Amino acid sequence: MTYLGLDIGTTATKAILVDERQSVVATATVPSRIDQPGPGLSEQDPETWVDGIRQALARLRTTAPEPYAAIRAIGLSGQMHSIALLDDRLRPVRPALLWNDTRGQAQAGRLQQDVPGLGRATGVRPMASFSAAKLLWIRENDPAAFAAMRHVLWAKDYVRLWLTGELATDMSDAAGSQLFDQENRTWYNPICDYLGLGTDRLPILREGTDRAGRLRADVARDLGLAPGVTVATGGGDTPVGAVGLGQVEAGQSFISLGTGAVYVTVQDGYAPDAEIRLHSFAHCIPRRWYQMAAMLNGASCLAWVAALCHESDIPALLRRVQGRGMRPSRVLFLPYLRGERTPYHDTDARGAFIGLDASCDAVDLARAVLEGVAFSLRQGQDLLAGQQPIAGPVALIGGGARSTEWAGIIATILGRELVVPRHAEHACAIGAARLAMVADGWPMADATPPFAVEKTIVPDRDAMPLYDERYACFRDLYPALQSISRNAGLQDDLSGKFS
Repeated sequence: MTYLGLDIGTTATKAILVDERQSVVATATVPSRIDQPGPGLSEQDPETWVDGIRQALARLRTTAPEPYAAIRAIGLSGQMHSIALLDDRLRPVRPALLWNDTRGQAQAGRLQQDVPGLGRATGVRPMASFSAAKLLWIRENDPAAFAAMRHVLWAKDYVRLWLTGELATDMSDAAGSQLFDQENRTWYNPICDYLGLGTDRLPILREGTDRAGRLRADVARDLGLAPGVTVATGGGDTPVGAVGLGQVEAGQSFISLGTGAVYVTVQDGYAPDAEIRLHSFAHCIPRRWYQMAAMLNGASCLAWVAALCHESDIPALLRRVQGRGMRPSRVLFLPYLRGERTPYHDTDARGAFIGLDASCDAVDLARAVLEGVAFSLRQGQDLLAGQQPIAGPVALIGGGARSTEWAGIIATILGRELVVPRHAEHACAIGAARLAMVADGWPMADATPPFAVEKTIVPDRDAMPLYDERYACFRDLYPALQSISRNAGLQDDLSGKFS
């Protein structure tokens, strides 16, 4: 028996086959095209998601024909917030707006004003990233598409529609839409009414572990699979990644350090923070929620400073950073190159180096960048720990997890042991396969064992007090610089630029 996990990401589609012992049998990755017709605009043709699955499964069928033919169930993970609008014949009426499309910024501001209690009910402040602001933008700027729309789906749900013919979504993808009552795990009527969006246009809600349908005969024949294979509902990539890491109990946490960064903690109830600085969302498994500190600036800051300093070999630069020992940089870096969410929700936030002198070199700047991102993660940790005690070591995944030097700095600044899981790059696809196992009848506990650890990173206890002092300075930087920037007129006015 084998189980298939599919992960429909923004830049790539991944497929993974695991056996009943959850050993990885085969993997396939297919790049995805993103259309960016203008500044701040990010779209995909929903058929791109289906084409990516076709190509990935063709590769698995070739490389592992016998395990492929033995697939018992299929699970799905997908990029969150990206919406596909379908007509009454289930065809897309326009390209899907992706999570990183910013054209709904002005609409998000109006939602904040016009729908009292929206943040508290939906677990997050209105933002252009979420589906509600995108739908309002479409209603106002593409009224023909809005009028033709009969169904709203998210990326993995569009793929499942193709696989099974069923219209559905799970609680976690619904949670990321800002159309969802997080506590009661149902659609939130006040925002749907404001948008003029009847709940009959929204898919049926299921838990991510539910069987949402079976593989259609014609699709099975096309893919070389048996008809009637179970297809799980699946979930959004962040919570499904948590399932892939075996993190399904309250207090378990992980950090994903990619272009941006997220720090996620599992909860057993809905408990948003008072100022809605964290994202509080329903999990893809029953009776679970999670909170997330979302930072827009992660490994992208390291790539930026390396390019700025004409350092083409980033691993070599990191080794030079490590060679100077575990002591804080004499330079502080505020990492807000692309605005920030947690804890400030400020799209106009900007970065800064503080403490430069003529002797500073690329290593000083690079270390300051690594520390600045880690300090930002600590701000998120402080908020998360105030809501739910963080239990045990914290898993570290994403591209940044490959750097032992950076991981050591993060562990020391957070004051926490970090563990890098094996197969971390496939956490979402593995989580999808695990959801498939549960939909096929496996007990949750058997399908979600703890991940295997590839390496462990412990804090440098001698350096921790030094970093605590620097962290206190870091927390003072943003309010001080915001006051200076506003008074000097240094910030761009981005409001309405893409409306």
